[in-house]
Amino acid sequence: MFRKKYQGRRHTNIVFVIFRLSLSLVMFVVLLAGIYSAYKHFSGLDPLKLDPQAIFREVVRAKTTDQFLSALTAVKFSQNLLPKIQNQKILGQSVDAGPNTAAKSASFKFLLFADSHNDNDNLQKVLTQAKQTYPDLSFIIGLGDYTDVGTLDELKSAKSVLDRAGLRYFLVAGDHDLWDARDKGKEPAANFQQIFGPLFQSFIFNNFKFLLLDNSDNYIGIPREQKDWIAAELEKAKVEKGIFVFISEPLFHPSSDHYMGKVDKDLRMQAQSLIYQLKGAGVKKVFAGDIHYFSEYEEPQTKLPMVTVGATVTERNPQTPRYSVVTVYEDGSTKVDDVGIK
Repeated sequence: MFRKKYQGRRHTNIVFVIFRLSLSLVMFVVLLAGIYSAYKHFSGLDPLKLDPQAIFREVVRAKTTDQFLSALTAVKFSQNLLPKIQNQKILGQSVDAGPNTAAKSASFKFLLFADSHNDNDNLQKVLTQAKQTYPDLSFIIGLGDYTDVGTLDELKSAKSVLDRAGLRYFLVAGDHDLWDARDKGKEPAANFQQIFGPLFQSFIFNNFKFLLLDNSDNYIGIPREQKDWIAAELEKAKVEKGIFVFISEPLFHPSSDHYMGKVDKDLRMQAQSLIYQLKGAGVKKVFAGDIHYFSEYEEPQTKLPMVTVGATVTERNPQTPRYSVVTVYEDGSTKVDDVGIK
């Protein structure tokens, strides 16, 4: 009455199994590639060039949550991957001026900050904390991107915070500080110049020459007028004890692609030419911002020392918000403190 239905053993189609496995593998690889590309784009760092042993050592050393988070970003680049870059301490390191630093005579200290991007609360914290921790600061230098899009109101808000610092400050523009003026058909730097003044300038402090250069325009780089000015300033600086250069966008970086020429590839040659010019003039060090990461390294061809200062802003920041304090010694050597905002 009731018939038992026989269910035969189902045969597996090996071709179908291989197809599914291959499809899963392709999807996994695409996912990893997407994560890698997104991290590299937003952080400006290539995770394939980071040393995993250094990351592990830093994480193991961390004792608190804040230290743990900072340790994830306080890493060095593998020397095997970057054989041409020697004697460098990069990413979250406080770099000494060299042996017997304590015995050297410190000439002065100054504050460096970059990339506040309208985060004026953090900018105020930087100024307050730095003055309390380093009461002998001589002045402040900003390395660009004080705004998100460079409106007059944004620039005025940043200026209001800086004006209350009680220290003289010198600024270079960042590419974000030009956007609004460019969109409205004005000269890209018009808004910045209206609020803060000249795009490039120099000054002498304790017989050291400070050159603040402008490469904020990703489509022009450094125009002829400024090139002529740079040559003249470097010539005049020969009588000084040393030269320090400050610029918004790095002229070179060993791991980040966020350096001069990332938008217009023709500007890379311009950046390389400037590197040789600065090295030939005896520049001690070049300081930049823009990549939202602290690092110190050498340009491999000329061995010109370079520093990028970490970002003040909280968002779009692979590190915790931070600033730097530079100690300049009588012999022109420096110590750069990479300091997190508390």
